[in-house]
Amino acid sequence: MPRTGKGGARQGTAGQAYGNRTDLNGGKMPITAAPNQEYGKAGAQRAAQGAVPMATPSVSTNPLQTTQSQGTPMPAPGSMPFIHPTNRPDEPITAGAPYGPGPNTMSPPPLRLSETLGAYANSSNASSVLMDLAATARNLGI
Repeated sequence: MPRTGKGGARQGTAGQAYGNRTDLNGGKMPITAAPNQEYGKAGAQRAAQGAVPMATPSVSTNPLQTTQSQGTPMPAPGSMPFIHPTNRPDEPITAGAPYGPGPNTMSPPPLRLSETLGAYANSSNASSVLMDLAATARNLGI
C-alpha cells in the first residue's frame, strides 16, 4: 500500500529486501537473553529484541574463530602492536600528562650541568674546586 502525505511514497514492498539497507537483507540474529537475571528481566529483554530485530553481524562474535568474514586471518592473541610490554619500563605512566611524576608540560626543562654548577659556584662560600668544575662544564657545553 503506497504511503501518501508527509515523507513521500514508500519505496519497496513490505517483506522484501531493500537495496539501500543491506543490513536488513540477511538473516536475523536469534533472540537471546543474558543468563541469571532478576525475575522478569529476561522476558523484557527478549521482547525488546523482538520489537527491533537485529541483522546478522558481518564479523563473527566467536572469539575462537581464526578468520574474519572477509577471509582475512585474525591476529593471534598478543600479536597486535599495542599488546606488548612497554618500551620504556623506567618512565612513569604519567609522563607527558600535565600532572604527576615524569616530564610534562607543567615542569620546567631540566637545567644543564654547567648551569647547576655555576649557580653553586656563585654562592658566597663556594670553593675554588667547585668554580673550576663549573668553568670546565661550561667550556665542554654540558
